[in-house]
Amino acid sequence: MFIAFLGVLSALAPLSNDLFVPSLPLVADSLGSSYGDIQLTMTAVLLGFALGQLFYGPLSDRFGRRPLLLMGLTLYVLASFLCARSPDLPSLIAGRLLQGLGGAAGMVLARAIILDRWTGTGASRVLSWVAVIAFMAPVCAPLIGGYLASLAHWPLVFWLQGGVGAVCLLGAIGLLRRARGPDRSVSIMRSLFAYVDVLRDREAVLYMACMGCGHVGVMAFVTNSAFVFVRHLGLEPYQYGFCFSIVMLGGATGSFLNGRLVMGLGMTKLLSMGTVIVALAGVIALLANILVGGVLAILVPSLCYTFGMAFIFSNAIAHVLTRFRDRAGAAAAVVGVNQFLAGALAASVLSLNDVPSSIPLATALAAGGLVSAGVWWCWLRHGPVATSRPGADR
Repeated sequence: MFIAFLGVLSALAPLSNDLFVPSLPLVADSLGSSYGDIQLTMTAVLLGFALGQLFYGPLSDRFGRRPLLLMGLTLYVLASFLCARSPDLPSLIAGRLLQGLGGAAGMVLARAIILDRWTGTGASRVLSWVAVIAFMAPVCAPLIGGYLASLAHWPLVFWLQGGVGAVCLLGAIGLLRRARGPDRSVSIMRSLFAYVDVLRDREAVLYMACMGCGHVGVMAFVTNSAFVFVRHLGLEPYQYGFCFSIVMLGGATGSFLNGRLVMGLGMTKLLSMGTVIVALAGVIALLANILVGGVLAILVPSLCYTFGMAFIFSNAIAHVLTRFRDRAGAAAAVVGVNQFLAGALAASVLSLNDVPSSIPLATALAAGGLVSAGVWWCWLRHGPVATSRPGADR
C-alpha cells in the first residue's frame, strides 16, 4: 500500500499532462488559440513542476516531508479547479503553472521518502516499482482523456485532476505519519547550499545529463503527439488516446523489467542498455518518418524509446540520490528540475511549429536519444565510473 501510494504521488506529473493532452486540439479551437500557443499550457505546468521542486526538496530536509507534501497537494487541488474555470488562454496558462508548482511536491518528496528508507540497488528496485505505477498512469490517462475529449467539454479533465489530488491529500494525511520529521540541526541555508554540492559532483551531473537529454524525447512525444496523430495523421481523439497508452506501456514494461533485473545485473549495465535502446529508437523514428511516414512510423519507435528510458530513469535517479542520502530532498529536487526543465525546453521549441507534422517530433526523439547515449558512453570510455561516496552501488 505504501509503495503504491508513492507511485500515485509520482504519477501526478503524467496525470497532469496526459489526461489533458487529448483535449489540446479541442482547447485550441474553444479558446481561439493557435496550436503553438496552446502548447504553452504544457510548458507552464512543466515549468511549475521544475520550480516547485526547488522549493519542496531542501525545505523538506529541514521541516519534514509530510507538512510540505500536504501544502503542495492542497495547492494542486485548488489550481486544478482554477484551470477548470479558466475563461481564456492566459488564465489557463497561469492555472497550469500553479498546478505544476503544487504537484511538484508529490514527485520530489516521493523520491526523498524512498531514499529515507532504501539505498543503492534497493532504492533502484523500489524506484522501478514506483515507476511502473507512474508509467501506468499515462497508459490509462490518455484513454480517459480521449473519452473526455470526445464529450467536447475540456474542463472535465481538470475537475478529475483535482479529484485525484484530493485523494492523494487524504492518503498523505493517513499514510505518512512516520515519514521523516523536522530536523532542526539542518538550517535552511545549509539545505539550499546542498544544491551546490550536488551540482559540483561530476557523477551526479553525468547521470542527470544522461537522463535529462533522454527525457527531451519523452516530453516531445507527450506535448506534440496529439497534433501529430489527430491533426496530421487524422486519428480520432480516442484512437490517439489508445496510441499514447501503447507508447507509455513501453515505459511501464521497462520499469517492471528493471525492478526484476537490477539486483542481478546492476544499475550501470541496465542504464547502458537503456541508452543504446533510446539512441536506436530515435534514429529509426527520424528515418522512418522521412522515408515512409504514417502512424506506425512514429508509434513503434516511440514505444521503444519509452521502454529504454525506463532503464535510464530508475538507475540514474537511484545513483544520484544514493550519493546524497543525507540530503535526499535537495538531491531529489535537483534531479526533478533537470528532468522537467528538459521537458519544458522540448515543449517550448515544438510550440514554435504551428504546422502539425511528425518530422519535428521524430527529430526530437533522435536528438534526445543520441545525445543521452553519447554523454553516457563518452563517460564510460574516458572517465570510468568511480565513486567516493558510500552506498553508490554499481
